[in-house]
Amino acid sequence: MAPRLNIDGITTDTLYWTCKVQIVDMSRDRLSLEKKTRFQNLILEDEQVLSLIVVAAHLRAVVYGDDIDNYAKKLILLDTYLISTASVKVSLPSYGKVIHKFYWVLDKEALIEHVEPDNELEKSLLPPTKLHTTTFASIAHMTPGPNAEIGPHISLFLLDIVGVVLRCGPSKYIGHTQNRCCEVTIANDKRNQFMLTLWDDLGEIEGTELEALMENGKDFPVILGRNIGVSGYQGMRVLHCFTETSPFYTTITRSFRMYKFILRN
Repeated sequence: MAPRLNIDGITTDTLYWTCKVQIVDMSRDRLSLEKKTRFQNLILEDEQVLSLIVVAAHLRAVVYGDDIDNYAKKLILLDTYLISTASVKVSLPSYGKVIHKFYWVLDKEALIEHVEPDNELEKSLLPPTKLHTTTFASIAHMTPGPNAEIGPHISLFLLDIVGVVLRCGPSKYIGHTQNRCCEVTIANDKRNQFMLTLWDDLGEIEGTELEALMENGKDFPVILGRNIGVSGYQGMRVLHCFTETSPFYTTITRSFRMYKFILRN
């Protein structure tokens, strides 16, 4: 029997392992930038989340191609699974910093056992608590790492935010690391504003979609970002959204009413 390990105990050198996880977020399937590969991102949490909020308790998993359809009925949001011997890959650095050192590929070789809710021997993990979004006022008073080039001093506060998109710029290369970044200006219902940066593939894909939505000038995209990082830059607070750890959702509203509804619920 493979040893039971948590996410932070599994590396590319770990040959046999089983990890109990819950799917806490699922993106829609999409095409890669080259339009050649279809993929879907999942965010997994292990049992450590019950006692300690740490980045190591979270992990990105990816499903590719036909495996997306094969797992469509098996992989269910908020359900619990025992995953064994999935392919473990090294994450590429974003903006000079790696959020998760590894990610998993869920393919036909992975062993994925669904933990039924009524299983008395193997209990399902408790679902996440109600989403508590961080107010813009709280973000303004946070103390991130030392001020420097955007990247090395990102502080992971694991914030969840909701905001209305006012502006969305094109994806561009930024900083000495030459990583791609899309700069988005978001506001709350009091018109307080922050800059939100979407890095690498997230900026290329979601950023391009946001930019297209803004072109007609009639609708306000409302975004929900989870596990958002914060940094200090020239005396300001900048929010950062990463492919590896930040699920990102967009909806459309013609006024701030929908935004206020999201905050209340």
